[in-house]
Amino acid sequence: MHKVPETLSGARVIDPDQLCDAVAVLGDGEKVAQAATLLDVLGEVNRLSILLALQHAGDLCVSDLAVAVGMSDSAVSHALRLLRAHGLVTAHRQGRLVRYRLSGGLPRRLLEVVSEVAVAPGPLHAHGHDDVTTDTPDTPDTPES
Repeated sequence: MHKVPETLSGARVIDPDQLCDAVAVLGDGEKVAQAATLLDVLGEVNRLSILLALQHAGDLCVSDLAVAVGMSDSAVSHALRLLRAHGLVTAHRQGRLVRYRLSGGLPRRLLEVVSEVAVAPGPLHAHGHDDVTTDTPDTPDTPES
């Protein structure tokens, strides 16, 4: 028996099995709406740039983010407020500085996909993560004899 909602019982159905599957995967409308909101937040180039910088360079303060993405400190602060409100970044104090960090979960996974096409390849410094393996820092790779 197919799980076609009563409200669609009179609709013209071509493939009831596929319709059943489509209805099932869209069953949690609230989660679909949350994902759409997340994609909307990620869809603005400055916010996306901030998130990519945080993902690949690690925790950064507003001033460093502003220089990295070519924005003013106040514009970055405004974007970070929105990103925090949507749970995409968190802030933590380090002495007098406030550093921002990318949150985990779906945002991080989406940024990994975006990074494959949008991020310039190359080695990163010590604060980068998941970009460079550092098994033996400052030691060149040499074949074993």
